[in-house]
Amino acid sequence: MRILLVEDDPVISKNIQLFLNKRGFSIDHTQTINNANQKLSDEEYDCLILDRGLPDGDGIKLIKTLREDKIDLPILILTAKNQDNDIVEGLNYGADDYLSKPFDMNVLAARLKALIRRKDKIPQNPILKISNLVLDTNTAYVTRANKAISLSPREYALLEYLMVHKNFILDRLTLMSHVWDETLDIFSNTVDVHIKYLRSKIDQGFKKKLIKTVRGRGYMISDK
Repeated sequence: MRILLVEDDPVISKNIQLFLNKRGFSIDHTQTINNANQKLSDEEYDCLILDRGLPDGDGIKLIKTLREDKIDLPILILTAKNQDNDIVEGLNYGADDYLSKPFDMNVLAARLKALIRRKDKIPQNPILKISNLVLDTNTAYVTRANKAISLSPREYALLEYLMVHKNFILDRLTLMSHVWDETLDIFSNTVDVHIKYLRSKIDQGFKKKLIKTVRGRGYMISDK
């Protein structure tokens, strides 16, 4: 899942990016409301993590703009402001959740998954299954025929996205947009390379191949 992080503290933003990247999230980062507006216009995100105290104003301004434009993007506010009236203000303007600094990274990851799940980006059931392939989104534990499969964070993110959208053809650009961050060159063969890696771990040794190439259109995961 692809996240936009709007946070001007370099230590906090770096720690969030490192932690969430290891758990299969792709993170784009900016420090200002203006830059965030531009990124939100140019890219598609699954969730927004937003600080309130930013160099060009209160993050509430960005929430107001998004909600006035009828953009139903899940928003989690991170802030040092933890008074009840600050929390109420953020939620009243359209934020979906709130974490006060300092916070636990595991709680942040769990809140993000809950927000994305509520917005129907991922199924309510945290266990994704197709044939004898099972992925637990809570623990990032993957098995096929009850045998554990070790995946890199990016391989896991790609597999999760494919399984969330099982039986649907996903083109390379869609996969890039949701599994990788903005630094990926759209002309690279990264998607194809990672699909190859996934096949070697998911399908090798099994008669039924789950990861399929649809020539000229993209990839899908299906047991049909």
